[in-house]
Amino acid sequence: MTKLVSPKTLCVYKDEHRSATLKFLNMIDVTAVKNANEVTIDLSEVVYATAAATVLLFAIVNRAQLLVQVQSRIRFKFPKKEDNPDGHRWIVTTGLSNALVANTQKKLDGLVADKRYYQSAVEPFDHWLRTVMTLQEKALLNPDAFALMSSALNEAMLNVSYHAYEDDSFSSQIEVLGGKRWWQCSWYSKEKNAVVFIICDLGLGIHRSFGPVIDASGTIGESTTVEVALSSGHSRYLNAGRGNGSEDIKRPIGSGCAESESLLVLTGHARYRYNSSDGQPTCEWLSENIPGTLIEWSLVPRRGEDD
Repeated sequence: MTKLVSPKTLCVYKDEHRSATLKFLNMIDVTAVKNANEVTIDLSEVVYATAAATVLLFAIVNRAQLLVQVQSRIRFKFPKKEDNPDGHRWIVTTGLSNALVANTQKKLDGLVADKRYYQSAVEPFDHWLRTVMTLQEKALLNPDAFALMSSALNEAMLNVSYHAYEDDSFSSQIEVLGGKRWWQCSWYSKEKNAVVFIICDLGLGIHRSFGPVIDASGTIGESTTVEVALSSGHSRYLNAGRGNGSEDIKRPIGSGCAESESLLVLTGHARYRYNSSDGQPTCEWLSENIPGTLIEWSLVPRRGEDD
């Protein structure tokens, strides 16, 4: 039995934590799947876990569980409330611990039925409908904001089906995973008046699925590829349902239904960020490699006096 101890901070947003977090996730994959060893994942000392990192952890663990099909292969040590209240809040109270032990299709279906924050699915239309309706129960968006949320989530889920696993090397894995699987976390924060949706797949990544782009230096840059793929006119990658790539995120701000909208894409060695408050997308190269593609989208709807 191999014991893997988590870093105290699980985070892929900040440079100082990303490397340790991704190494930890990779070790889970190597130990459980490639080396076929039993593993105990020790999360008992975690004091802070950010949303994107926990979705990636869920994805890596759940894929391993479904691939190895041995329920005892991966075990966990979770934070106890009396010993580590902060860690307990991030790992247990959020429902992440429930998601991490959902090692069968039936248990994954249970996460959806119970309307948990963390879920996994393979059917875009069915799951899109469930997700937007669950969010709307809490967010109570007006029709314009609801339409914006619906189209953004629909596009993100369809991207997994259309692009993430379009390579013969994934065919046997897709069969075992029950389809072109993604993992997600979504919620409405009343305090921040924000809808947040995070989705990740463990597929090709945008750089490989879009096709390389030659940058100014004559080399094939991942950040260049991702920037082109997500820019106006390349809507087959991420257009939040509006037809012209992520630059069209600016449009709803003027339409009156949103105070702000932000987008983060982590894929391969690239990080793409857009926030409607400054209106300028940025895409930069990261030294670490993010498996597949992770998208985090948030919407702060404009509220009227009656809302």
